[in-house]
Amino acid sequence: MKRLVFILLFLPPLLLCSQANQDSKQDSLRKVADQYMKEQQYEKAANLYKELGEKIDADYKEISTHKVKDLRNTYSIDELQLANNQQQNHLLLLALIVLPCLIIITIFGFLYLKRKAKKLMLSKRKLQKAEKAVENSIRNKSLFISNMSHEIRTPLNALSGFSDVLTTPGIDEETRKQCNDIIQLNSRLLLNLVNDVVDISCLDVTNMKFNLKQCNAVNLCEGIIQTLEGIKQTQAEIFFRTELPSLEIETDTLRLHQVLINILVNATKFTKEGSIILQLEQNEEGMAQFSITDTGCGIPSEKQSSIFERFERVNEKSQGTGLGLAICQLIISRLGGRIWIDPQYTDGSRFVFTHPLKQEGRA
Repeated sequence: MKRLVFILLFLPPLLLCSQANQDSKQDSLRKVADQYMKEQQYEKAANLYKELGEKIDADYKEISTHKVKDLRNTYSIDELQLANNQQQNHLLLLALIVLPCLIIITIFGFLYLKRKAKKLMLSKRKLQKAEKAVENSIRNKSLFISNMSHEIRTPLNALSGFSDVLTTPGIDEETRKQCNDIIQLNSRLLLNLVNDVVDISCLDVTNMKFNLKQCNAVNLCEGIIQTLEGIKQTQAEIFFRTELPSLEIETDTLRLHQVLINILVNATKFTKEGSIILQLEQNEEGMAQFSITDTGCGIPSEKQSSIFERFERVNEKSQGTGLGLAICQLIISRLGGRIWIDPQYTDGSRFVFTHPLKQEGRA
């Protein structure tokens, strides 16, 4: 009886809990049990209610088990998804760290290779320039030796030949004098050649020091004209023109004197009559500008661009070493100036060169 009362007391909660999960069989059992209750067959009703409760418990346990499994599966899936998301986040973070590093490394690598290629290109150009300089040096050396052999041979042959004539017995005084004059002339030519070679060799040395000091260019030009008036071998008149009372320049006086003498003496050789004018002025750039103008035979236009090269002559038959103008160009360049031929002057030749008033960084 106690068991029956217990079942009856706890039956409504069981029914309430099982209402959501009842199937057709449970509904049938409940209806039969309700019928027994109406008929006051309590024992049968209690047994049916017990069976119904056990059935509900079994179904609930089964459902709970499935739900727990589902929850566990869902949790496992969530854990896997979370782990997967974390792994993806780690990979993304790693990519965000590695990718910029790779980009930076690539950029630096590209810049390094570009700089390396530029250095290689510069080295290649320097090597090509050095090779060209060596080739030019070898060619100039060969040309120099060839020209020197020719230039030395001519006066030496004259010295040797006319010396033999002088030793011939029975020659008259006039012949002896002519031979002596020719020997002296060729001796001077040979001495000038040696001096020019020494000068051009010294000037080729880039670290050669110049003795720089203040010089009045007007006084220097006047003194040179007076000197040439006494030694000139031409009927041409030599003048000095300037509107400047004085012009102080910083220069190597001996080297500047050498340049002016070389150009003026060349002018006397090719100007038998007419005039030779040395002019001094200060140009628009504030530099001293010297010009030597003559009314001689002039220089052909096709030779004006090469006249400052070594052993170059206007006339191959003329006397001289062909080094004078090359020496002048080297000296003017070392003093910071520039020398050229005025192509617009056609009544002879006009040499023009500039000279800075102050020497900055030169010595």
